[in-house]
Amino acid sequence: MKIIDLTLELYDGLVTNNDLSAIGIKDEPLEHKGKYSHPKGFRSKLISFSDHSGTHVDVPSHFSEKEGAVENINLKKMFGDALILDVSMLKGTHEPVTKDLLEEAERRQGVYVEKDDIVLIRAWGKSWGEEGFFEAQALDDSVAQWFIEKQIHIVGVDLPNADLNQGSGSGIHQKLLNNDIYIVENLVNLEKLPKHSRFLFFGIPLKLKNATASPIRALSILDSQLI
Repeated sequence: MKIIDLTLELYDGLVTNNDLSAIGIKDEPLEHKGKYSHPKGFRSKLISFSDHSGTHVDVPSHFSEKEGAVENINLKKMFGDALILDVSMLKGTHEPVTKDLLEEAERRQGVYVEKDDIVLIRAWGKSWGEEGFFEAQALDDSVAQWFIEKQIHIVGVDLPNADLNQGSGSGIHQKLLNNDIYIVENLVNLEKLPKHSRFLFFGIPLKLKNATASPIRALSILDSQLI
């Protein structure tokens, strides 16, 4: 069994979305030196971040106070049969991912989206965070409707935002989340995934009460007998 880690490494000062605060990972001041055999006591870190930091999953409460928050996420949707559609060589940085591009990727790769699938999209052909990354275009409305009709479980992207760009009003999030399709953003290492076969995907969130998203440890498992 081969495991590929699709998760962005988090560190102090990292910005994974220009609209959000930087991640903080600091030494926590402790007053327990006298209670432990080690002369300096134990170590601990104080961690602060947005629930949309790093590789994370968006849930319906991201855009609606009345809809499901992270602690109520359907965990059955967070792991299962997955495929990647690579459109990184079919589009420019400032061109959106369209239904036609995804269907072309299906034909080229010989894998096709089915009901209940987890679909990962490689839209960025460079390393995470390289110049132009935060301005790259993501999914357009045709993709949202296509996935709704396909009744998939998750769409994952290697960009910081599944909408057309930061601050976009295209409404991709609302369309997908309102149809119980979760969104995973800031995936990495998608170039290591097989284009012509399926694999198993795991992306389990933290159980954060009332959160609108959660960081996940996103993993793909190849040549698994569980599929």
